[in-house]
Amino acid sequence: MSDYLLKSLIAMVLLAAGLAAFLSMMALMGKTERKTDPVRLRKFHHLAGYAFLVLLVPLVYFGAAFLSELGDGLTVRAVFHFVLAAALLALVLLKLLVVRVYKQFLKYAPSLGIAIFALTLVIFLITAGYYLLHLAAGQ
Repeated sequence: MSDYLLKSLIAMVLLAAGLAAFLSMMALMGKTERKTDPVRLRKFHHLAGYAFLVLLVPLVYFGAAFLSELGDGLTVRAVFHFVLAAALLALVLLKLLVVRVYKQFLKYAPSLGIAIFALTLVIFLITAGYYLLHLAAGQ
């Protein structure tokens, strides 16, 4: 199994965890009629969030190793990936700080979660999505 395929598979599971966390909180905060217990939704959101963090760690490691291998020879797509991934890490750390330490900013947590999911989707599409598209086309 190639490194690209392994990273793409981890990225798909990461995206699924991010989607689960995103949708659970949207259902909790955005629906007027609730068919699911709010406590269960919150627990599911926390579980999906921790899964997202656990899956993010190997992707950061692979990304750092890839970046050090290439040095100055980055493609435009790789530069976008690096910049967006750095922004994603900053947002994830900021959200963790808000929900764990600086609780007076808790009203910003939903916006940070939306931004984290949107950035994760964009990063996935320009890297793993691109690779899987080429793999499916047989190139």
